[in-house]
Amino acid sequence: MSGSGWPPSIPPQTSPGFGASTAPGMLPGPVPGRAQGPAATFQGGILPPAFDPYGTPGSATTPLLPQDPLLGAPPGAAPPLTRFYQGVRLEHHWLSSAGGDKLGLNDSEISVTFAFPFFHQETPVLVTPGFRLQVWDGPVATVPASDPTHSIVSADLPARTYEAYLDVGWNPQFTPWLGGEFGAQVGVYSDFSKLTQDSIRVPSYGLAVLSFSPSVQIKAGLVYLDRNKVKLLPAGGLVWTPSSDTRFEILFPNPRVARRLTTIGTTDWWYYLRGEYGGGAWTIRREFTPDVERVDYNDLRVALGMEFQRTGGLEGFVEVGLAFDREIIYVESPEDNFRPSNTVFLGAGIRY
Repeated sequence: MSGSGWPPSIPPQTSPGFGASTAPGMLPGPVPGRAQGPAATFQGGILPPAFDPYGTPGSATTPLLPQDPLLGAPPGAAPPLTRFYQGVRLEHHWLSSAGGDKLGLNDSEISVTFAFPFFHQETPVLVTPGFRLQVWDGPVATVPASDPTHSIVSADLPARTYEAYLDVGWNPQFTPWLGGEFGAQVGVYSDFSKLTQDSIRVPSYGLAVLSFSPSVQIKAGLVYLDRNKVKLLPAGGLVWTPSSDTRFEILFPNPRVARRLTTIGTTDWWYYLRGEYGGGAWTIRREFTPDVERVDYNDLRVALGMEFQRTGGLEGFVEVGLAFDREIIYVESPEDNFRPSNTVFLGAGIRY
């Protein structure tokens, strides 16, 4: 979920505040719930690194720019070296338990990314091990007052669920105009009461990227969520950067619009509006059932946030949003499916 969905975006470097295009869980962005954030090359004269895996159209990763590093270094120049350690990311989302049919959530995630230049120095394979913890606040099993000796199992969830995963992403550039974004995340998604083959999930994605100019890209492909209700989604759309201060990611299922507010010293401040298909899937043991069951939590989210990017790679974000069209789906017990009330959420994260 990325608080979010997976891929923490398209591509996995896209988590809600770091450009969730989260999730992270399910639709980086991985994360999941992993929209990409503004590129370093747009940061008020701040020079970008030789390779910026979080780059955007108009940045060093745009294939149509002169002497683009993805097309090779200029004649006589040594190719730039790829930094092995790409950064550590901490992220937390809190969903309020207010409302008649309450369901609250504290969703925390930590991950670290490494780059392996197996295929090409400038387009390395990005490997991200990560761990997520979901602490649920409701719903609970109920006992009817008319018959206190007989328990009725309603939509109950365990106190905690977990995700331990390994995310692999690769963004190759095949020609000056054709690239790709590929990723897969294999992990264990469970309350760890008992692991089964259903506890192992492999959400993944693949997109073709057509670059028509330094400011316009078209993306098209598929996202395999590997959830119980929704397995596969079409993905893609338009990425348009009309200026160095504005970026539109009109992408399904995680759209995002960002604009630079100001630059203070070596730090750029941006505000953004984003949408997300959030949620996740786990195997759990319920309160009154001995067997392990498969469960989905799905929602739609819209958030308004602010993020900063500083020379040296430090990034962070805070956001506030609304989660709606929420549902809990039990595969083995569909009669217990539950629709929680709409709720507000807060999110924050940092990456270095």
